[in-house]
Amino acid sequence: MAEPPALLTLGYEGRTLEEFVRLLRAERVDVVLDVRDVPWSHKPGFSKKPLAEGLEAGGIAYVHAGFAGNPKRLRAQAGSTEEALALYAAHLDAAPEVLAQFEVLVGDLQAVGKRPCLVCLERDPAQCHRAILAARWAEHGPRRTVRHLRFAEARRKGKS
Repeated sequence: MAEPPALLTLGYEGRTLEEFVRLLRAERVDVVLDVRDVPWSHKPGFSKKPLAEGLEAGGIAYVHAGFAGNPKRLRAQAGSTEEALALYAAHLDAAPEVLAQFEVLVGDLQAVGKRPCLVCLERDPAQCHRAILAARWAEHGPRRTVRHLRFAEARRKGKS
């Protein structure tokens, strides 16, 4: 029996929408799971509607999974990134329905052969709640793996 595909993650920080879509297509991503609480960005192209449209133009579906986002109230009370991430981990502990809903979403996509990728702002997954969410997902099932997409500096700048 083949191993299930890894759950992918990718941050859009420092990227253009075109580059971001190219990177996702290169990894054969079928569906982006936007795990931001509020899908809005100062960065052009990365708020919900333009992101969904740009992905769709590249043949990638968009799903806003805001239920899995780091709630604004927690981010507001955190004094540092580390504290915000710790508060998010505690949030997942206190609200197991978040992980349960996320597991269903990912499981349904993978069951029909889709390759999902979690998306949020931060380039470094260690600085983002998506890494905590993905790790929790991996811990709750056999043979689940996570791969945080990282690309060489030249590729980030759009060079081959």
